[in-house]
Amino acid sequence: MKRVMLVINPRSGKGLAPSARDLAERIAEEHGIAMITRVIERPGQGTLFAKEAVAMGMERVISIGGDGTLNAVAAGLIGTNVAVGVVPLGSGNGYARSLGIPRATDGALQKAFTGAPVQMDVCYLNDMPFLGTAGIGFDARVAYRFDRSKGRGMLGYAKLIVQEVLGAAPMPVTLKANGNLFQQDVLMVVFCNTREFGNGAVISPGSLPDDGLAEIRMVRKPSFFPLIKAFLQIYTDRADRSKYVLNIPTTAASALQGGTLAHLDGEPHEIGHEVRFRLEAKRLWVVR
Repeated sequence: MKRVMLVINPRSGKGLAPSARDLAERIAEEHGIAMITRVIERPGQGTLFAKEAVAMGMERVISIGGDGTLNAVAAGLIGTNVAVGVVPLGSGNGYARSLGIPRATDGALQKAFTGAPVQMDVCYLNDMPFLGTAGIGFDARVAYRFDRSKGRGMLGYAKLIVQEVLGAAPMPVTLKANGNLFQQDVLMVVFCNTREFGNGAVISPGSLPDDGLAEIRMVRKPSFFPLIKAFLQIYTDRADRSKYVLNIPTTAASALQGGTLAHLDGEPHEIGHEVRFRLEAKRLWVVR
């Protein structure tokens, strides 16, 4: 009999994540799967639960929450044979959307319990792992403010984006990658293992999480009207057409940034001025 651990973030989905537990129990029973449940109560527990699942010999761990929850769970499974299943109930769900995982809870749970695991790449900023995207500059500041805001969901996120982007001063960044040096004043630099931030914002249309290659997107800040056009291009899967986006495919890079913040899978971190990036291929089993 398969053995699965369900890890739930009760804050995700505006508090709806726990309601998925009953559905998960029904699906597990239908397929003859033994399931145990863990509920996240504080930061870091997702990783601890995943490591517990590995020690218990579980076949897979199912993450019910957003990209941050998934990041924490996956951190405890990197380099093991235990797969992670994804049930997206966060504010953005960029990783799940990039992989084409069903957005409906019942469909995502069915996939998480019965789908086949595939080996995926894992990326790092300063030795901290991320699965989808990480960034410095504008998007890191938005993530920092969103993490401290009371409102969740797309509306609250969009409000912060508008507030930040209109007042954001370009940030100096020096980036080294592939033996080349890039010096620009940027709106943001995004390290992409997958296509999008979440909510349909496709920053790197060509990024695939299993091709052994990442894309670094250095984004300059346009003036007002070109800025509106640039955002429309991101939300209509046409970011590659923007003259304000420089694309650098690579597996490793280093950067000096004017700020000190970063986000990893949407979660804010105080990372410092020096940023080290690397990709490790085929390090995580993901149910897809």
